[in-house]
Amino acid sequence: MKDLKRDALLMLFVLTACCSAQAHMFGPTGIHGNLSGKTIVVTHVDPLGPAGNGLVKAGDVIIGAGGGDSERAPQALFKENVRYEFADAIDAAETEKAGGKLALLLKGEKRVVLQLKVLGSYSDTAPYKCPKSDAIITQAAEYLVKSGQAEGGLHVGLLGLLATGEKKYIDVVRDTVRGWAPPDMSQLMAAIKGDTDMGYVAWYWGYNCIILGEYYLLTGDDSVLPSLTAYSVALAMGQDAGGLWGHRMASAARNGRLPGYAQINQTSLTCFMGMLMAQKCGVKDPRLAQAIDRTHAFYASFIGRGALNYGVHGPNTKTFNENGTSASLALDMALKGDAKGAAFFSRLAATSYDGLETGHSTYYFNVLWTPLGASVSGPEVTRQFFKKSRWLHTLYRSWNGGSTFDGGESKSGNSTGSHLLAYCLPRRKLYITGRNADESIWLKGQAATDAVELSRIDYKNKSADELIALFGHAIPQVTRAAVWTLREKKGEFIPRLVKMMKEGSRIEKQNAIGFFGYGCPKEIALARLDDLGAVLRDAREDPEVRAAAAGSLSFLGEPAYRYYQDFLKLIVADEPGDRFGDVDWSVAGSMEALCKDPFKAGLVTDKGLFYKAALKLADNKRQHVRAHAMRMLAGMPLEDFHIVADKVMHVVRDDDPTYHSYHSPGGPVASGITVLANLNIEEGIQCALDINKVQSGKASFKLRAIKDSLRLYGANAKPALEKLKSQPNDAWDAMLKAIADQKPRKLISFEEAKKVGASRVQP
Repeated sequence: MKDLKRDALLMLFVLTACCSAQAHMFGPTGIHGNLSGKTIVVTHVDPLGPAGNGLVKAGDVIIGAGGGDSERAPQALFKENVRYEFADAIDAAETEKAGGKLALLLKGEKRVVLQLKVLGSYSDTAPYKCPKSDAIITQAAEYLVKSGQAEGGLHVGLLGLLATGEKKYIDVVRDTVRGWAPPDMSQLMAAIKGDTDMGYVAWYWGYNCIILGEYYLLTGDDSVLPSLTAYSVALAMGQDAGGLWGHRMASAARNGRLPGYAQINQTSLTCFMGMLMAQKCGVKDPRLAQAIDRTHAFYASFIGRGALNYGVHGPNTKTFNENGTSASLALDMALKGDAKGAAFFSRLAATSYDGLETGHSTYYFNVLWTPLGASVSGPEVTRQFFKKSRWLHTLYRSWNGGSTFDGGESKSGNSTGSHLLAYCLPRRKLYITGRNADESIWLKGQAATDAVELSRIDYKNKSADELIALFGHAIPQVTRAAVWTLREKKGEFIPRLVKMMKEGSRIEKQNAIGFFGYGCPKEIALARLDDLGAVLRDAREDPEVRAAAAGSLSFLGEPAYRYYQDFLKLIVADEPGDRFGDVDWSVAGSMEALCKDPFKAGLVTDKGLFYKAALKLADNKRQHVRAHAMRMLAGMPLEDFHIVADKVMHVVRDDDPTYHSYHSPGGPVASGITVLANLNIEEGIQCALDINKVQSGKASFKLRAIKDSLRLYGANAKPALEKLKSQPNDAWDAMLKAIADQKPRKLISFEEAKKVGASRVQP
């Protein structure tokens, strides 16, 4: 019941967090309101806050603000960014000079003065050597203790208290964690086996390990080690084959998979962090060590290639930091001792100061983790990040000393803990706030400024030369923008790009090649057809560079068909170090973009090579790659089916416990059933119905896959539809009508289909 209650609270928090963006909180004034142009329309006021007692009322329109009690000049009117300017006015009012007085200008020429608490001025080095930061730390910590909200659902308030490094607050954490009953290992194992459903344990077990680990490392109190050991080993046993987690654990009852839509990076990163904490605390268990290596290998594959998405997809080069995941990963890499990974992901976090209020479902985790991840790049980055995002801390800070989630989390200490952690970064008492940091990756001077400002680069006003100079940048979000913007420029720079394709660094080659890909005017790209083809055919070249060439060729249509066999050869070739088959993923997608039906186009000229490539792709652990394999086989003749029959059925049955991604059967499974349907193989009908039996995978995706698969069988699927009457909707009705209008066709069994070409020699 306790876990179910926590799940309900978590979902309530998420919903509250999502809705809170509609009415913003305006800091310690107690005012909440919506933005309307360059004004604030007040929606409600905390009755005990400074704006209570009728000073400001719902419906009032605030048009300006300023610190101090003097007559306000016109410059107090809001000009550009209302929330930033309001935050600046609060900070100015909290100085000794202003005496805590905040003047507000209301529509109708009404002026009111609120009395705020005097906290002092921020230093130029804030939050370092800053009395105001220390004052905010004290009032936040006191709020957590006195309100009884320190623990929260994810223990972030407790982490904040620990981060102060002050004994009286550490003692509060000690009394709290010592009061937790050690977990019943048999219950944890029941969840791992799938015998019981303990709720969204992936959210809690990771955070349990983080707080217990940080507490032990700070105090040496080994009374928490049994609990830390139990949770961390359970996490290790509950990861899936890819080394990740979802809302819950992977279990034997689910064939080693995660339930629902499977892997979630947000939970996986804190589970990873919790296991790393346990290892740093001296927990020794081979299962823990193996699990850490498995998770690290997966996330290390993103280093230099992009940020994370919400779920398990390829690197994201459009955004820097999806809801704090780059920041969390920077901390994970630092804990793992992976300096390269820590530096890369910290830089993605460092430039994300202007996107803290973004994220899948809620941006709570962005506010929590991003300042901490940015700090991995050192104090100078931390100071600049804090200065640029300080407005958010000010507006989320309540009059009672705590901090809320933009006004949407009135009874939880979690947001107070988040902000407290950020203010405590200079104290470096916890590993997540910089204790024992790797100073070799700290950025200083212009390098620190450049890292923070990456997201603000003005590409449009850069010359072609300046853009080309960015083609070798270490951050792919930068190179992507440079490539796209260069296409808008005029000048004789194409020869430079052709030369860079051949002589540049690996990154420069990839981006010079990418210039001629999607988005490039076709006449310009076609002129480079053979240059791209030469790169693809160069077996001495880096596989990722060759894959980039395949990607650009894929948008050139029939003229690029001459290189189709080279796509296949690259897939078949070994790519040392490509543990997850990402090169094959890239090339397979490019090959499908070039030609969706290679049989019809006459491109299957070397069947041995073609089917060898298809079989290799079908063995990939990523569902996207398996889907490409099945789609390239969709138009195959029946006499070739025996070559790939067993592999197709293996993919269609989708019961392989070693798969790394499996949230949507509409990709590999439905595409495999398409192969069966096109060859009139009757088992495909039952395979479509069996999609619902698999516990992993998002429900709506499964229903769509069933519908799309059965439609291919036409009237032959009518008997199967009796089993699906409980799913009526417009989509099902359309499918039923389509099937009703068709006549049955002759089907053959899977074994009969295999025999048709069984006498042929397999490649």
